[in-house]
Amino acid sequence: MPDDALRYLSVRLDEAEKKVVAAFAPEAAVEPVTLDDLKRVIDAAGFGGYFPDEIALANALSKYNSGIAFEIVVAKAMDGKCSITFSDDQLSAYLSCQPPAGGESVRAEEVVEEAKRKGITVKLDLAAIERSLPSCEKVLIASGKMPEHGLDGRIENLIPFISNRSPHVDKDGLADFRELGDVPTVAAGDALVRHIPPTPGVPGMTLSGKTIPARQGKDIAFAARLDGVAPSPDDPNVLVATINGFPVQKKNEVHVEPVYTVQDVDLHTGNISFDGTIHVTGDVHTGMKIESTGDIHVDGTVEGAVLEAVGDISVKGGILGLSEDNTQHYSMIKCGGSCTTRFAQNAHISAGAGIFIHDYAMQSELRAGHQILVGDKGSRRGDLIGGVTHGAMLVKAHVIGSESFVRTVIVAGADQQLHENLKTVKEHREAAEHKLADLIKLLELAKQHPGRLPPATIQTAEATREATLQEIEAFGEDEKELQAEIDLTADAQVVVEKKVYPGADVRFGLLHNHIEQERQGGVFQTKEGELVFE
Repeated sequence: MPDDALRYLSVRLDEAEKKVVAAFAPEAAVEPVTLDDLKRVIDAAGFGGYFPDEIALANALSKYNSGIAFEIVVAKAMDGKCSITFSDDQLSAYLSCQPPAGGESVRAEEVVEEAKRKGITVKLDLAAIERSLPSCEKVLIASGKMPEHGLDGRIENLIPFISNRSPHVDKDGLADFRELGDVPTVAAGDALVRHIPPTPGVPGMTLSGKTIPARQGKDIAFAARLDGVAPSPDDPNVLVATINGFPVQKKNEVHVEPVYTVQDVDLHTGNISFDGTIHVTGDVHTGMKIESTGDIHVDGTVEGAVLEAVGDISVKGGILGLSEDNTQHYSMIKCGGSCTTRFAQNAHISAGAGIFIHDYAMQSELRAGHQILVGDKGSRRGDLIGGVTHGAMLVKAHVIGSESFVRTVIVAGADQQLHENLKTVKEHREAAEHKLADLIKLLELAKQHPGRLPPATIQTAEATREATLQEIEAFGEDEKELQAEIDLTADAQVVVEKKVYPGADVRFGLLHNHIEQERQGGVFQTKEGELVFE
């Protein structure tokens, strides 16, 4: 374009209106120009930063190229603008600023006024505002405060070795391998647990200064059963032992079981049935039976005997059956918790939680609600040979089967007992909910008709309501734990750390894998409806 092509075009600023005016007064014919040419002239005149009116520019261009004189406003000054937006939770305020176009920049005072107009009463971050001007996008300039909800009450153990009989499954459905340690005991007066009360929490605040209430932590009270324990005379939140014995905890229920100690269990002692923990410092001999409402600890071996415990059973030596006249006489072990032993041979062991065998299991029937582990890091063996082994979530051994191809059946997956336990807990919860509904109706009746019910009846109903609420919550927690266990059985595994021999038969429900050749370690599990070993 020749330098004089736009010589008849002038650009000026209307100071009063803050508008850019383009004027065209042709004195001769002109050559056609483009819109960019026109904008370059405006920019050269010093008004490129003003906000252009595209329609007016197109009109001016058309008239210019047609040789028609004009005076048209083609741009105007625009001041900067600011806006403040809130987060969804109304706890954060963000500033966005649009820069000026020939006008005035947004000032910090304007932002403060906009914040007031928006109803923000909390302290503004003035430094952030100053840094953000004149142009920014979503800069945090004010914050409310989230409420700090209270911590739930809890029961804190004051002794490290207290036995916990609550069902427990970690995120992987596993428990730590248990060592065969000494039988821990406490003396009368020993502090066992402390009740840590819930905290009320700290309220929060919205941007407008409105209080956000904090949720108070839920409390947990000591259970009504306090066998062998009592509140400390110095601190009612601490439970102390009232007798010498074995400390046991189950959720918020803590008690001390008396310990019955005997050297050997044989014909001289007779069978033993005891309401508490039984500690056998020697052996349990053939034909004998031990029953306990607590745990059974045997420092020696169990040979051809029957042991039944509500809690755990640990045998430091091993569990043996007998073989007489080509007939097998199994040792029978049954416990609600876990069974731990050095080895098992010709034994039937049933455990509600887990079975932990340090060295080997041979020709035994093992059944556990959670897992069965044969061999640990400190064991040279870890062989699972012969018999039938059923672990709902996991069966793990160093070696499965033997070089002589002994038939060894491994079953993994959901145990029907878990489903039955879940059904029972649901029924208990529903019964408690029906009971609560009746209590609420009774108390509502008393409220609507003062004097109709005796005060003692109302007081009993209120106390029963609180106790029932705690029952419902406890049943709900049990339900969640049982459902979690059932869900974990869907991912059940049989883990072979070193070797699996022919003769092993691994089953997951209707799926099975009969091993016909020696294989190195791997994992049996279900994938896409198939039982695989990899």
